[in-house]
Amino acid sequence: MFSLRLFPLSQERRRFLALAVIASLGLCLGFPNDFASLPPLVLAWPLALSLMGLFSASARQAFFLGLVSNLPGMTLVLYWLMLPIHRVGGIPWIFAALCAFAVIFCLAAFFALHCLFLYLARYLSPWFLPVAAACSWTFLELIAAPLTGFPWLPLAGALVQWPALVQSAAYISQYGTVFFWLLALHPLILPFCLDQRPKWPLSIAACTLIAVHIAFGFLCLKGSPLVTQPEGPMSLGVLFVEGNIDQNQKWRPSMQRATVEHYRKLTQEGLQRLDHPKVLVIWPETALPFFFERNLLLQGFVRQTAREHACPLLFGTPGAGTASNPRGIYNRAILLDDQGEDRGQYDKEHLVPFGEYTPAFLDFDFLKPLLQGVGVYAEGHNSGPLRYGEMAAGMLICYEGIFPWLAQERVRQGANLLIDISNDGWFGQTPARWQHLYLTCLRAIEQQRWILRATNTGISAVIDQQGRLVATGPSDQAGSWPARAKLINEPSFLHRNWHWQLALFAVLCLLTLFICRYSAKKSRHTQKLPLL
Repeated sequence: MFSLRLFPLSQERRRFLALAVIASLGLCLGFPNDFASLPPLVLAWPLALSLMGLFSASARQAFFLGLVSNLPGMTLVLYWLMLPIHRVGGIPWIFAALCAFAVIFCLAAFFALHCLFLYLARYLSPWFLPVAAACSWTFLELIAAPLTGFPWLPLAGALVQWPALVQSAAYISQYGTVFFWLLALHPLILPFCLDQRPKWPLSIAACTLIAVHIAFGFLCLKGSPLVTQPEGPMSLGVLFVEGNIDQNQKWRPSMQRATVEHYRKLTQEGLQRLDHPKVLVIWPETALPFFFERNLLLQGFVRQTAREHACPLLFGTPGAGTASNPRGIYNRAILLDDQGEDRGQYDKEHLVPFGEYTPAFLDFDFLKPLLQGVGVYAEGHNSGPLRYGEMAAGMLICYEGIFPWLAQERVRQGANLLIDISNDGWFGQTPARWQHLYLTCLRAIEQQRWILRATNTGISAVIDQQGRLVATGPSDQAGSWPARAKLINEPSFLHRNWHWQLALFAVLCLLTLFICRYSAKKSRHTQKLPLL
């Protein structure tokens, strides 16, 4: 039997190894995965990186250890990235795996900056160090989307699995919620790990903050009881239709007619089971694998579906051109009324790299044969809600559900409901489906809007304004199922104060960075924090 004695490790290396394992376990067990999930454990990830930065002997060591510690956990959480890169982009498996690892490596390096910052902040007093640590992580999450383009691992995206832990997001956003969790936990962990005498007033304040945060979450949930079938004029009946069509087959020209008939049949079967068939029928992202505007024959069948059943129909399809870009190709959502007439359309704004477009940094002639299967979609610019009766639906297509400012813009333009149509069939039977779903739940809490999420293979869901899953549909199974949602017109506190809150967090985090750097320079002569 192997023993660690065969590989003697110094006390310092054992410490770093233990912290790396804790960080990886926090990542793996915090986010939805293939085996088990315990959302609060995700907070062990930034805590372990904080300690790693404080224990490091140099800035280079802090960054390197953070990078190496992030890679195993991120690989286990995001291994599925190679599937859509291969299936959507048509890139060979070996290159898809390399692209996926490149994304994971960049994310690991990005969050390793937290270790580097904590190394610089190691001279700060125990009173200010927790604030610096919380600001560091919050700032990284805040800039992750514009810098990396793939903000898939926010801590709130794991915590939302237990909605009581993130109800404060309706007032201070997902970033503020993460800030307060880290602000409360660092004073409880750092003194013991750094072999310091605990500051009991600080520890008591941290415990109080945690208790108040959790109590507030439960009060929010209790004050808004879970309603599975909202009634009244400000409610909406829905029929989700999941085609469960093989992604490798649906884009063949010979499948176009069969696809339309398949969705028509599922819609008819679903409506026949309803007592009140006057509902909004939702087909998922790119349910129609052809240009809706150009194929007049199949277009007629789709319009006939809405007209025959006297139900509005919302569906996804590739879009051919706009007035400003006649040759553009768009990932489009179209709403037809109960007479089969156009009521509006939405073109996806935020495209998926490697799936819907080739990133600019890979625009080289020698790579064009390899990346020729990558989509050539254009960015849309019409973000207004799609309206029918009392419904004003703010549209999010697939990947857009993870970006807070897109939902903010939809509500600003008058949306009283958010609808996310997606095609998660590219993910296969991986945790990506659940990760994507829970990231979308954050938008419901922040904007205090119900979300209807319709997918091709699952997981379709109804999400209430508290981020709870009111109902979920089956996975990998063709069919249709009904649901109801509530229409809400009142803006959330966060929505009314969105811009100044983000500005405040950004200024606070930047100020902390400068203070810590200045403190480090002024305290070179100060003894380093005692290690274990």
